Amino acid sequence: MTAAGIVTGIFIGCALLVWVIDLVRRDRLYAGYGVIFVFGTIAAMIVLIVPPLLRAATAASTALLPVPSLSLVALVILTFLMVYVFVQISILSNRVMRLTQELAIRSPQAQDSVAPGAGQRD
Repeated sequence: MTAAGIVTGIFIGCALLVWVIDLVRRDRLYAGYGVIFVFGTIAAMIVLIVPPLLRAATAASTALLPVPSLSLVALVILTFLMVYVFVQISILSNRVMRLTQELAIRSPQAQDSVAPGAGQRD
């Protein structure tokens, strides 16, 4: 990989780290998902920075894939897409949790207003 490719990869990794940390901070992405993305991104950046690891990854990539540089673009796109999907799952889960909490709070109030007069005969 060229120096420009390594710098581009590090830049993309830093952008992903900043985005994921901001999403976790704003409670838009679960911390568990964030940890997975942060560790994966840091591991990928370490592979780019450490030459023996990069050589091993390049050898494995060329042995498995016919055009490794194009597969890198697809992996970057899929990684950002995965973060987006997990953000949407986190948002939906947070909404369900808030709705459940609100229903649990309202439920005793509804039972209190119905229970005293219900079922009594004169």
